[in-house]
Amino acid sequence: MQIFWLKRNLRLQDSEPFFESMRAFRKKGQVLPLYCHEPELIQQPDVSRQHQLFIQETLEELDRDFQSIGGKLLQVVGETVDVLDRIHRVQPLTKIWTHQETTQNSQFQRDKAVAAWCADHGVELLELAQNGIARGSQKPELFPPYFAGSVSFKLRDPIGTDLAERFAPLPFPSCDPKGIPKAAGTDKPLRQKGGRSQAIKNLNRFFTVPYLKQYPFQISSPNTAWQGCSRISTYLAYGIVSDREIFQAVDRVVTDAHSRMNADQFSKFQENARFYLDRLSWRRQYMQTFETRPELEFECMLAQFNGVREADYWEGRSLTHSLTPFLGQSEQHFIAWKQGLTGFPYVDAAMRFLNQTGWINMRLRATLVSFATMNLWIPTTKVAEYLATEFLDYEPGIHHVIHQIIAGTTEFNELMVYDPVKQGRDHDLDGHFIHKWVPELADVPGSELHDLSKTAFRLSKNAEILGYMPYPEAIVDHRTTAKKAKDRVSDLRRSDSDRHRAFVEKSSEHKQDFQQSLF
Repeated sequence: MQIFWLKRNLRLQDSEPFFESMRAFRKKGQVLPLYCHEPELIQQPDVSRQHQLFIQETLEELDRDFQSIGGKLLQVVGETVDVLDRIHRVQPLTKIWTHQETTQNSQFQRDKAVAAWCADHGVELLELAQNGIARGSQKPELFPPYFAGSVSFKLRDPIGTDLAERFAPLPFPSCDPKGIPKAAGTDKPLRQKGGRSQAIKNLNRFFTVPYLKQYPFQISSPNTAWQGCSRISTYLAYGIVSDREIFQAVDRVVTDAHSRMNADQFSKFQENARFYLDRLSWRRQYMQTFETRPELEFECMLAQFNGVREADYWEGRSLTHSLTPFLGQSEQHFIAWKQGLTGFPYVDAAMRFLNQTGWINMRLRATLVSFATMNLWIPTTKVAEYLATEFLDYEPGIHHVIHQIIAGTTEFNELMVYDPVKQGRDHDLDGHFIHKWVPELADVPGSELHDLSKTAFRLSKNAEILGYMPYPEAIVDHRTTAKKAKDRVSDLRRSDSDRHRAFVEKSSEHKQDFQQSLF
């Protein structure tokens, strides 16, 4: 019997492991689709209840899809190696098919344990590459040829095909959902829902000529990003859709635009489409970086930063004016940031919005991370671990790399310090976003919301009725702390200047490669 092992590859469409297992059933045996609810992984600090419920919603729909083509998904509570042992005793296994994943250390260690188990039991394990990520000695393919190959690739969809003879019967019943251990935290009421049908609904909404045309102008402000962004990242993170499906969706829209527009209009539209694809190119580059440097989950890319913020954090040394730091000051700042009570309206609105939805646009994410790691000088890995639980679309291979870039602990050329007041003024000038998510300031005119001297200790009548406390004053001076952080980071970087210059030169070469036409 073969296993089609589902991890963060929760789909049947454009699934090479599934297709290959079906094709090999006469030689290797029938196929058992398997998902393990692993207690050890569920209890990891970067896993939250919203992630778990999103996955369970996806699995429910996926099981219905399996049943529609003649199979059934086996869900089991237990560590994967133990589950494989149990299955192997009932029905000897010949081969396990799955996707290769660029993921956090806890899941990588699980994958290594499964590989060792397969070697010990004579079971063949095939992990097929995805997202164009090269492993080991493989050479990464540049984005333009990868995109071109993805667009021409024939996507397979088994729905509507009777494959009953190729599926194995369940060796034992699936687990009771009530018996699945609960991850930490609570669900988010406005988060995206799991399942392939939800992903396709989102794809159909966004990938049209009008949406892609407006995309570059909609993504920066939280007032327009919810509708203006594709918000497909969550479904990509869990493998509910593949990157090839996204590339082909973009290509279809570009083809549609070509049939509607004159040459000048189409040239401008192509630029907008490339703007969207640039973000997918960055996604792939971040993941490749993490594939090569998985230690970035715990360590800084530039070693001289290791332990610096951590030591200051535990000793209460923030970047404020205080000459007498006190133990716990940094912890208080961290708590205020998490609760959306920093006294910076735009930052607090973003954190409260995230707490309800599990999603914010990329610029707002950068603003939150910059404020935490630069203005508050909180350890980068501590910020990354917390936001991993907050972001429904948490993708380890992207998440940890981006956090380090913003915190200044990588070889990336520019420091990305976002002024929290300027960001609010630039992207929420009239205060629509702030008014909605910081009710304490509902009575403050939009023209005053970006003046911190006029928001401190304010409390709207309605917020008072609802039990809110007066809005806090700013917990730090954002200009002073930003300058101190820049100086500190620059000083630490100087000890690695030769390596940094080499990286910049290499980046310039790659930049030319990535500017090639994609159409």
